[in-house]
Amino acid sequence: MVASINLLKKKNKSPKQPPNNLRGIFAGCGTLLNHPAMAPHVLRLTGKSDPREVTLVYLGTASYDLPEKRTKQTSWYSDNGVKVISLDVVSHAPSTSHMRSCMDEADVILVSGGNTSFAMRRWKRLGLDVMMREACLGERRVVMAGGSAGAICWWSGGHSDSMDPDSFKEAKLSSNHNGTGSSSEQQDIDDEDGKTEDNPDEDDVPKDWDYIRVDGLGFIPGLCCPHHDRVQSNGVLRAHDFDEMILRHPTEVGICIDHNAAFMINNTDYSVLYPNDLEGSVLPNGTFSDERLGKPGVWIKEVLADETTVSKRLCPPHGKLGELLKVPEEITQSIRHMKLAASENPDDGPLRMSYPGFMAKSYYGGNVSKKFFDTTEEGDEDVED
Repeated sequence: MVASINLLKKKNKSPKQPPNNLRGIFAGCGTLLNHPAMAPHVLRLTGKSDPREVTLVYLGTASYDLPEKRTKQTSWYSDNGVKVISLDVVSHAPSTSHMRSCMDEADVILVSGGNTSFAMRRWKRLGLDVMMREACLGERRVVMAGGSAGAICWWSGGHSDSMDPDSFKEAKLSSNHNGTGSSSEQQDIDDEDGKTEDNPDEDDVPKDWDYIRVDGLGFIPGLCCPHHDRVQSNGVLRAHDFDEMILRHPTEVGICIDHNAAFMINNTDYSVLYPNDLEGSVLPNGTFSDERLGKPGVWIKEVLADETTVSKRLCPPHGKLGELLKVPEEITQSIRHMKLAASENPDDGPLRMSYPGFMAKSYYGGNVSKKFFDTTEEGDEDVED
């Protein structure tokens, strides 16, 4: 219920227009951008014709830097000559200079699926969010990419499964270490090939957890919902839950991306992309299918002036970004949920004393940093366990 959620409204004192020089592709599923029909779109956004000239920096923070996740999300790029750099920051404390070097070399930053809340908190503690902002919103216009958590992170916020205990660090790392093939590994929605049976078996008992709104980096104004047409282990269709969530956050525009679809931004233009052989929610007559009997698509959702009705429309296959997005004067954040996510799935990774310890400035909600960190050499930094 809304009354049980601690909400905070944050105003943009001087609202900004959406940046008109962004380049990015945001998928409903974490592995979709490794699909041979989708990965070439990522490379074309770089403007480089030869894959061997492209450097892709992979951030697997949301999936705790697990190597098998990296393979499932980057193998196509490596096989086609792209230089893939894995920047692991969960169990390591890389130097500020190393992280900055990776960002400076990147043509693409590809973020994994997984636990969005954990990734956001970890990046902010390391100052990596500031570096990502400089890379993607600066003169170099590094391509933003990712699916699931890797899609949410670039927006003002997102509809997240970060309270699913199976997505917590301890569960993921213990399952991987023991090689048990636990339920958390088997039910990882980002590992599915897009053709998996959508609804849980009738004998499955829904798990007791809720979707929450998680803050993103704020590079793009909007509330992103990946896996929009999917039911997860709590037994709740994300499309239906999102309709309830956006009523609590009525100033934001919902960008709702089916599991097998992607939303691409190239300067002022957008496109909806998907592999032709995968299913989704869009029926031939343009209506929504709970059973995923159509093709993949993207849905745009907004709260109408009566503040009780959610407008839902199918996103056209291409168009001008300004026709979809708006910059809200204020954003309502779920403070209780953010604190609970941090408590239930804490970031206990190592830190260096030189890490900034402040939050990056978000264009559309977030704290303003008072200074940038100093770049220091690796040998000059202390590490806290």
